[in-house]
Amino acid sequence: MHKMTMNSIYSKLRSKNIKNYYLLIFCTILSVSLVTSFAVMFFSPTVQKILPVGGDSRKQVYLVFGIAITACVAFTTYASSLFFKYKSRETGILLSLGAKKNKLKKVFFFELSLITFISSLIGLLLSIPISFSIWKLFQMLIIDTKEMQYHIGWFGLIVGIIFCLFVTLCIFSMGVRFLKRTNIIDIINEHRKTEVIKDVKHWYKVVGIILIITGLILGYGVPLISIRYFSYHMPKIWDITFLLSVLGIYMFTTYVVIYNKKGKNSRKYYKNIIPKSMMKFIGKQTVKNMCTISLLIGGALFAAFYSPMAVSSVFYSIKHNPVDYAFYYKASENQIKKDEIYSLAKEYKVDITSYNEVKSISLIVNGINESWQDNGKITFTPIKKIGYSEFFSESDFNKVSENKVSLRPNEYLTIIETNSAETAHKKFNELNTITNPVTDISERVKYKGTIIFQPFVKKDTTKYVISDEDYQRFIENLPIENFENFVLFNVKNPDKTYDFANKLKNEIIKRSSDDVAVDTSYDEYKNKLVEKEEHKQNYKKQQHVELSSSNTQLFLNWKYYPSFTVLDHQDILKNIAVFLMLFIFISIICLIAVAIVSYIRSITIATNNKLLFDDLKRLGARNNYIERCIKIQLKKIFTIPTILGASAIYLLNILILYGNDGGRITESESISLGINLIITLSVFLFMYIIYRISFRKVKKILGI
Repeated sequence: MHKMTMNSIYSKLRSKNIKNYYLLIFCTILSVSLVTSFAVMFFSPTVQKILPVGGDSRKQVYLVFGIAITACVAFTTYASSLFFKYKSRETGILLSLGAKKNKLKKVFFFELSLITFISSLIGLLLSIPISFSIWKLFQMLIIDTKEMQYHIGWFGLIVGIIFCLFVTLCIFSMGVRFLKRTNIIDIINEHRKTEVIKDVKHWYKVVGIILIITGLILGYGVPLISIRYFSYHMPKIWDITFLLSVLGIYMFTTYVVIYNKKGKNSRKYYKNIIPKSMMKFIGKQTVKNMCTISLLIGGALFAAFYSPMAVSSVFYSIKHNPVDYAFYYKASENQIKKDEIYSLAKEYKVDITSYNEVKSISLIVNGINESWQDNGKITFTPIKKIGYSEFFSESDFNKVSENKVSLRPNEYLTIIETNSAETAHKKFNELNTITNPVTDISERVKYKGTIIFQPFVKKDTTKYVISDEDYQRFIENLPIENFENFVLFNVKNPDKTYDFANKLKNEIIKRSSDDVAVDTSYDEYKNKLVEKEEHKQNYKKQQHVELSSSNTQLFLNWKYYPSFTVLDHQDILKNIAVFLMLFIFISIICLIAVAIVSYIRSITIATNNKLLFDDLKRLGARNNYIERCIKIQLKKIFTIPTILGASAIYLLNILILYGNDGGRITESESISLGINLIITLSVFLFMYIIYRISFRKVKKILGI
């Protein structure tokens, strides 16, 4: 007679209950492949070049990457908990038949090691083709240029391996807790275990909603108000106030699951008493799952909302730019001239419809030096001579702008890009003193408002319009280094002039000397203030950029980078394509986690209550009543978390946009809110589809 070993017994049990292994294997493979494929893309040389080191964009990606890892860990550990519940019955029976726990432990962990190792390996191997497929899909749909080629980020594989080890550690720690129990009856009945929550009061609902809103306002709104009105930066610990929203979601979810009083409508109370009681018996599990779903939906939408916010503002400004081609350069530079531009346009069959050249002068201005103290206090120190700013004469400005201006001596207008508002860090009326760099004589000037002209506005620079009288007085004996030439022209069918624009851009880069190879924050006056030569060289070196047509970050960093609408579309698309790819991928990961958690929760409700539903059938309950009991439970599991997560993150989105522009929402931001609303509705549709799939599966399990 063949001798049965523990390994052969486990093998027999595994072959008979193989379905119970599928979920854990699938979730492990999925989580590892998703996290690793994202890491492979994120750490690829192409993405690392596009995302500036230390920039907000890179921080945003790290944040959403953390959300994705949390999502994958959530559904993998949840699948593990169900796997251990399935294993509890067979483990309990083996223990009751006299099997030694040490021997069971050895075989159990060998089996678990095999599952996690093979699943992790498959996930790692799949990550490369998944990342390649996603990259090529975005390349095909959004932008396909030589700079957007796929490269494997090998460090991403190391991140994937670390994630595998972490997931394995989580699964094994759960397995250790599972086998530590000594009560055989508890182990056998693990899959029937209930976690009842005590009754809650009606005020749970109201307080929950208040906490959700309060957490968002305190977490985001108060720091903005503190900076703007009290010049105080809230400490990092203040971010903990966001947890009030999490507590609010928990309280509201608990209320929905548990609260069930007779009230005035006793008919409705008795009609729903069975499905309500079912949810109450597994209240803790249900509430935890619903909160997890809510937070994951919030994470998915947070990632999805970022791209429309960035895209809408940029493309809105491009669309409303009155000039197709604009560039400027220092008058001391030997830059391309008008006749050469026309000759180049003729070569590329481009029709120039209007052409203007104007000059600006660099004068020393006063300003505010903003410094943050260790105690969080922000100090604003007025400085009479803080740096250079560019000034246009009113006649030159009127020549290129549709908005005609008229100024008296010692008056000025601040040129702005769009109809934006002042914020805590952006003031339009700070200028009150202009100093002539030649005579060192300072003059008081008066602020007369703002004027919109986008082609003159450049990152990290402020430009003004002054009267012709003031302009003529300032240019006397002013050295050529303090003059800048602005070239602005329009063409027919600008969207079809890409080759011409690219050639002109390359020609401008080629003719620019090393003296102007500086980034947007470089200021010549500050450079002159540095007394020691070595410090001066270090300052120039820190602000230096590589003037090369192959430099993909030049459009972000170079102070004199030309603004050609047809190229702006292309450059911005390269950056946005990366963000869309990374952030949408994160959203997909979170939604996959939501789908898995909610689907498994639905099946758990069916399997845990199958005997109860069978008893109801024997007592005469019809299939339509059973279906109704299921629908009441499933609708709450799917609807409430979706509404809570989506509403909270959409409200946060409104707060962010409202605070970004000094307490109002611009037209471009309204467009992004509309796009984000469509995305939110798409998530609701997605959840409805998962609900229908889950409902069909539950009906199949219950045989109705």
